Amino acid sequence: MLSTFYVEGQGQTKRITGTVTDNNGTALAGISVTVKGAPGGTTTDNKGNYSIDVASAEAVLVFSGVGFSTIEETLSGRESVSVTLTGQASDLEEVVVIGYGTAQKKDVTGAVSRANLKAFKESPNTNILQSLQGSVAGLNVGAVNRAGATPSISIRGRVSLSGTSAPLIVLDGIIYRGNLSDINPADIATVDILKDASAAAIYGSQASNGVLLLTTKTGTAGKRPTVSLNTSLTFQKIGNDDMLPLDAEGYLRLRADRFLTQSRTGDDLLSPNPSWDVLKVVPAEVATGIQNGTNTNWWDLLTNQTPMIQNYDVGVSGRTEQSSYYFSLGYTDQENVVINDTYKRYSMRLNLESKITDWLKMGIQSSYSINDYSGVSPNLANIFTLAPQMAYKDSAGELIRLPNRAALNPLLEVTQDNFDKRNNLFGLVYADLNIPFVKGLNYRVNFGNNYIQERAYNFNPFGQNFTGTASKSNSSRYNQTLDNILNYKRSFGDHDINATFVYGYEINKFDSTGASAAGFDNPALGYNGLEFGSAVLQKVGSAAWKETSLYQMYRLIYGFKDRYVFTGTLRNDGFSGFAPDNKIASFPSAAFAWNIRKESFMDDHLTALDELRLRLSYGANGNRTVGRYQTLSTLTTSFNNGYLYGDGGLAQQGQNITQLSNKSLRWETTRTFNVGVDFAFLKHRISGELNLYSANTSDLLYTVNIPSVNGLTTIPMNIGKLSNKGIELALNADPVQGENFNWSTSVNFSLNRNKVVSILGIDANGDGKEDDLIASKIFMNEPFGVVYDYNIIGMWQVADYRANIIPAGFTYGTYKVEDMNGDNAFTAGADRKILGYTDPSYRISWLNTVRYKNFELKAFINSIQGGKKYYYGQPAATVPNPDNMQTNNFFDFDYWTPENPNARYRQLGFYTTSIGQEFSPYIQRNFIRLQDLTMSYDLPQTIAKKAGMKRARLFLNGKNLFTLTDWDGWDPETGTGLATGAYPLMKSYSVGLSFDF
Repeated sequence: MLSTFYVEGQGQTKRITGTVTDNNGTALAGISVTVKGAPGGTTTDNKGNYSIDVASAEAVLVFSGVGFSTIEETLSGRESVSVTLTGQASDLEEVVVIGYGTAQKKDVTGAVSRANLKAFKESPNTNILQSLQGSVAGLNVGAVNRAGATPSISIRGRVSLSGTSAPLIVLDGIIYRGNLSDINPADIATVDILKDASAAAIYGSQASNGVLLLTTKTGTAGKRPTVSLNTSLTFQKIGNDDMLPLDAEGYLRLRADRFLTQSRTGDDLLSPNPSWDVLKVVPAEVATGIQNGTNTNWWDLLTNQTPMIQNYDVGVSGRTEQSSYYFSLGYTDQENVVINDTYKRYSMRLNLESKITDWLKMGIQSSYSINDYSGVSPNLANIFTLAPQMAYKDSAGELIRLPNRAALNPLLEVTQDNFDKRNNLFGLVYADLNIPFVKGLNYRVNFGNNYIQERAYNFNPFGQNFTGTASKSNSSRYNQTLDNILNYKRSFGDHDINATFVYGYEINKFDSTGASAAGFDNPALGYNGLEFGSAVLQKVGSAAWKETSLYQMYRLIYGFKDRYVFTGTLRNDGFSGFAPDNKIASFPSAAFAWNIRKESFMDDHLTALDELRLRLSYGANGNRTVGRYQTLSTLTTSFNNGYLYGDGGLAQQGQNITQLSNKSLRWETTRTFNVGVDFAFLKHRISGELNLYSANTSDLLYTVNIPSVNGLTTIPMNIGKLSNKGIELALNADPVQGENFNWSTSVNFSLNRNKVVSILGIDANGDGKEDDLIASKIFMNEPFGVVYDYNIIGMWQVADYRANIIPAGFTYGTYKVEDMNGDNAFTAGADRKILGYTDPSYRISWLNTVRYKNFELKAFINSIQGGKKYYYGQPAATVPNPDNMQTNNFFDFDYWTPENPNARYRQLGFYTTSIGQEFSPYIQRNFIRLQDLTMSYDLPQTIAKKAGMKRARLFLNGKNLFTLTDWDGWDPETGTGLATGAYPLMKSYSVGLSFDF
């Protein structure tokens, strides 16, 4: 048989024929038939017949058509191949993780989304959250600018003022308290997001911020194990080249602009002063450098010229009838632009499952990672502010300790002996039992353990006036979880029942020990010889805590005729951190879904509509804002509060109360109503979902001022209320589906608004409205995050100064602010107003995937916008005051000079004391960013098989390639403006290979 096929080097082919039908045996016309990895192809005729030429006895035929699932058939020497295509699975048939189980999306009544991880598989993301940035409506993931950092994350905006906005993380069914950077993104199979109260209610007291469910990979089916190898090399550079420090010429220009009255002359200050001598206004070491022509590039000395990210992952997976396994090793080495801003991760994962009997399965899901952050980065503020005229080494070639007589030479700073590692061991052991003789009844026990060890050691030979400082800190955290899960799932005619009961506990422990010393006579051992430090400068400290949780969860999902689904959930939570009367809380929810498309009255209408489903949900979730010991009175002991009994006596430590007891503290509770619609039409060429929600949080934890006669001046109380509303829209479309060319696109949009309803409930002025907390910039019935300040209406000019119309305290080149009450005096109480808000107005992203034969191009654009009055920041709030600007270097920005009268920011040499040195314009952080661009090529299947591979892919990737924004500073998304101490956001260019054997 094989002799009739292609013979190596002879170019012979063989014609394959066959028929394509559907599940009912009906012939399918227009079905695409191609040879995987080869150009060209054919389509079936009106009788479903096709014929195609192939070049290998082991060629793979691909059958695809609109509305049908694509299938692949290996010839294995056959000359005739007939196949049956099944209707394409709808979005509602997708299986998602819902917490303590899975369900088809058609049976999910809450707001649950699954992230498209495949779209960002080739991106150089060291943290799985980076692959979620902008990709899911309602999921807000921030950008990172440090190596190995974890992005900020929130779901559906703010529901608390004092507590965290981060969602609960669940890894393989176990609540995960570690750092997500410890998990290799290559090991993650799916990420599901529970957004509304009904979906998240199963986690009760910790779910008001939503839940992220991460599921790791398991064994894949096949005749033999699959070995996967993925490697990439990434080259990085800073995303904003305009933010580099000025050179020697720029530094001299900065001095002249700082001392305008000395460097300029004439009524308009536009003429250079011939007697201006910069040497009179700079320190002696700078003056010497000017005379010697010194031009030190501090940035180049303390940054990596070609920072890189290296990533290597290898995985082995397989599945048989009795067992499955997945084993992986990973190595990531990230080097950012600033010296010693580095991160290395060594990771290993082993997931095993074995079928012991027909009714019992047992397994383990485990991982171990070593995360290395060792190394001290230089103080970036020094890199930017040290004058380029300052020498970094002396005539003998030795590094100068204090180039400006104050700050340590950054080149010495980075030589400190630093050790900073975190080890993370995670293990989940489970048993899954299908109860014999009771059909549909299943019991599963999960026993999860997570041990995290952190070690931070440092020796600084230049500390304590160059006598050396050292410290050593060891800490560990242990989390244990035990879940007993009983599930009953049966269908009785038109009735479907899925009932779940969970009983479990969680224990979290932490302990740490630290020691430090200074003034070393013998620094040879560094941090390993703390005893060699001065006896009076040796310190030791330790800490430990423990908290426990106990919980029960009841959930019933009832479906009728595959059209109506009801979900009811009740979660009871107990937490050791609360006082006895408030330890237990209950969080109920209810939800309903109606598959309208399956109603008989829809059959004769809107035939192009494939799916239409309405969802309604309402429920309560909690936020465990209160700390583990916050309901108790606490004491502290220190020598600072002690007493020295006479000359020569020993110092005795004293104790004082640091926190008052408040046994009435309880959970913040968020009640959410959600309306959702899932839809698809044109044979699923267009699909999506729309969600509208309203959340109201009560019992907000807020720190209240109390009379000092109590010994303290504040105490936390549950007294506030906050509302939160929003819209989410996700659209997916396949505009072009062809034989060799395909184009798919998706858009995500979300809008969120919050409002402070009440805090203290005090109406001191008797106007019938609760008083605003102006000092905290909290206003009733306004969003939290108000920009409340003076309103800039222009800039005072030299002509105004000559005309003597500038108010006292101002001068030319300073901000002209609105006089709200017309008294020609500018005071915080009378002349400030609400200018806008800090939260975004809306977020929108657009992903396009274009495939042509073996080539694929993916482009992802992400944007956050402020509309008319949202998403404000203050980029110049960190610009140095005139005193610091006398000698410091900076970077170029749009500041006022007589030659630049329409500048955005004030002059360098003066600010209005009454309104503060940090006062400056508020600028919207709006941006549009090409966040991800990937071009990939899949090796033709015939060539890959010759090389012994199942699949091979080469890819090129660009990340953060360009950003459109009006923001001044490093980056609008990170919110870093004209700040000398901020780290830059990186753009990157990657090349990579991916193989399956």
